[in-house]
Amino acid sequence: MSASDDLRTLETTAGAAERNTLALRLAEEKTPGLGAVLVRLIQRPDLADKRGALVHALGYLDCSDHVGLLVELVLTADFEVAHEALQALETVEEADGEDIEQAFDRFQAVHAQPDLPAWRKELLEDLAEMFD
Repeated sequence: MSASDDLRTLETTAGAAERNTLALRLAEEKTPGLGAVLVRLIQRPDLADKRGALVHALGYLDCSDHVGLLVELVLTADFEVAHEALQALETVEEADGEDIEQAFDRFQAVHAQPDLPAWRKELLEDLAEMFD
């Protein structure tokens, strides 16, 4: 199978286990075009509770163009996805200034909420260190 066939299969398969296995294999191989496919999958509403492995796979790639998405996931996603997104953010060495400003504004809005669970507060503290 070619890389384009693998990407098409990744995007169209209904099975979570098959999708996750393929996403991780392609990420380890640094398959060109994978980042865009992973972002589309991560943003699909029907996969909202099945995206932990997809975010993990994205972390194998250059995430500098996905700072906004990853910050949003840290701020709003479930425990597993939020942690995977933070780990992916830790690999970003350089990002667009405007993306960082928007992410920081969003961070401040969520950080100000009084009813955050303890685990999210801890993640936000780690995320705040990245903005320093």
